[in-house]
Amino acid sequence: MDLRQTYFDKINFIAFSSFNASEIEKALLKLNCAIEVSVCDEEYVSRLCREKMEQGKTVFLFYGMDSRIVEYGRDICALMVRKSTIDFYKTDFDKAKYSKAVLLLYNGEEADCDFLSQKWNVAVESFNISCNESARNAFFESADKNAVFIGPEDFAYELRRRGFAYKTVNLSYESVFKAIDSAKEIAAVKQWEEEKNKKNELRLEQYKVVFNFTNDAILAIDENGIIIAANDMVYKFLKRDKSQRLEGQHIYNVIKGTKMIKAMEKDGGDIGDIFDLPYGTVLTHRIPIEIDGQKKGVVSTFQDLAVLQEHEKNARLSLTKNKKGFFAKYGFDDIKGSSSAITETKNVAKSYAFSDSTVLILGETGTGKELFAQSIHNAGFRSSGPFVAVNCAAIPKNLLEAEFFGYDEGSFTGASKGGKMGVFEMAHMGTIFLDEIGEMPLEMQVQLLRVIQEKEIRRIGSDRVIPVDVRVIAATNRDLQKEVAKGNFREDLYYRLDVLELKIPPLRKRKEDIEEIAIEFLKDIDYRSFKANEALWHEIIEELSKYELRGNIRELRNILERITVMMKNSRINTSALFTEINRALESTQRGEQTHRRKSTSAKYEDNDSPDDTTAQQWEKRRIIAALKNNGLSRKKAAQELGISRSTLWNKMKYYKIEL
Repeated sequence: MDLRQTYFDKINFIAFSSFNASEIEKALLKLNCAIEVSVCDEEYVSRLCREKMEQGKTVFLFYGMDSRIVEYGRDICALMVRKSTIDFYKTDFDKAKYSKAVLLLYNGEEADCDFLSQKWNVAVESFNISCNESARNAFFESADKNAVFIGPEDFAYELRRRGFAYKTVNLSYESVFKAIDSAKEIAAVKQWEEEKNKKNELRLEQYKVVFNFTNDAILAIDENGIIIAANDMVYKFLKRDKSQRLEGQHIYNVIKGTKMIKAMEKDGGDIGDIFDLPYGTVLTHRIPIEIDGQKKGVVSTFQDLAVLQEHEKNARLSLTKNKKGFFAKYGFDDIKGSSSAITETKNVAKSYAFSDSTVLILGETGTGKELFAQSIHNAGFRSSGPFVAVNCAAIPKNLLEAEFFGYDEGSFTGASKGGKMGVFEMAHMGTIFLDEIGEMPLEMQVQLLRVIQEKEIRRIGSDRVIPVDVRVIAATNRDLQKEVAKGNFREDLYYRLDVLELKIPPLRKRKEDIEEIAIEFLKDIDYRSFKANEALWHEIIEELSKYELRGNIRELRNILERITVMMKNSRINTSALFTEINRALESTQRGEQTHRRKSTSAKYEDNDSPDDTTAQQWEKRRIIAALKNNGLSRKKAAQELGISRSTLWNKMKYYKIEL
């Protein structure tokens, strides 16, 4: 066998016992190969390879241990010296003495049992000793005592101790030669690459300067899978020290499971693939390098997926929050009231904030449904995302689809240039609040149901599906169950929305909160005016607390704001102010009485007597209080009330007030 000395100095044999090392050395002497042989324990093999690599070794041949030892160093170029059929065939033993021969093989080793059986005239079977210890023990315990075991020296003592006949298989020159020949080829490739890298080192360094100015990791390999360029971000993504130079190493030894080499088989490469690296999940693009029409490698870029998502979120926020004002400004602390009814409602809403399920908020007009929706959003994990509120009753039916899902340029006459983003896209990674959901047309309910279920939309005029991650909160003052029964609302959409239900109590069921809410409103409307007339305001609020405000909190604020404006006008006296208060209350009272007559006409009779109206009762009490405050002096009482004595006298007669 004519083996040239070329590349022998790049190869290192590593044996795991002195017996195995002796076998290798005999074979090398026979083959006239000057290759270094080292003996090493399994736990120190990685360290030994590092030391030898520093001395110029590039390829390592392991012998005498399980092939899994190769995995100890993923950047170490290693091969196993494997026994073959010829090695077992050369083993000498008394064939007539045994009924069976059992061949012990490591992973990757093969032996033709049928061939050996014919030659030896005994049954031959093989067993992979690379399995775990319990599996080996189970096999040995059940083995035929009349069998002879043939395998590496490592198991000779164990099998003989168990009472089995054991023959050590010796490594043939042919097997050693085959391993050396493979190692030479690898060493030649590695040396060629090293020389090539040296010639291009200056150019690569120039490229690296450019590469390192980007936040993307850029990695390039040649057609053989050898890394030819890597920027600083690659080391960060792979969690490697920059001193561990990647150039010149095979990509499989650097990134486990990489698809870079396979990308050369595709004309367009791999675009937008998701891949896991030690640093985390990345978005990668793999593009073949073509020179003169031939693919000479692959360049791959990696982008941190979490950073990309953050950039996307910030971009969406800049398009929505900064330009459209799509953010929630209220929290649970802004919901005033200490009654048990509102406290319990807030506690339920807070528990909903930590879920991502849809919420259906039910309540009369003016109870603060959007305030609760914003509070749920701000208390949850989507608080940094947009909050997009949509009034379903305020959008014309023919524009609902475009507003909800957006459209592409030219999709219909009048479409904006460049198209338009729909509210669901605007709410991506945040919350969309669908107010007055009960007013939505049936044909739109079908599309809304699909968006909620599939979490994707398609713009009008587009064939591209856009995934959206949105939490849906809907609100209505209607009884949706009755609307479902009437056929005005889809049952499947109702149950899809009513996963988490929140009922907002009306103001009449928590009258003890009116004072706190009113004072908060008055301070917000005009703090100075409130403080200047605080005593009067407390009396007004006390009267309002006895009244059932149909418009709830919204009506309460409107009345307070109207009175505040009137107080600023010096030409309006107290009498005119009381008249305005009476008018506001009587207007609402008439609405309540009409509502009451329609719903409960069989139980109640309408009574228009002045003595029975809340406003007039209030005015009567004001007159009596003014008279008592001024020692029954009608002159002083009239001055306090801001009316003339004759007007006071007429009102006293009307209300039958006697001194």
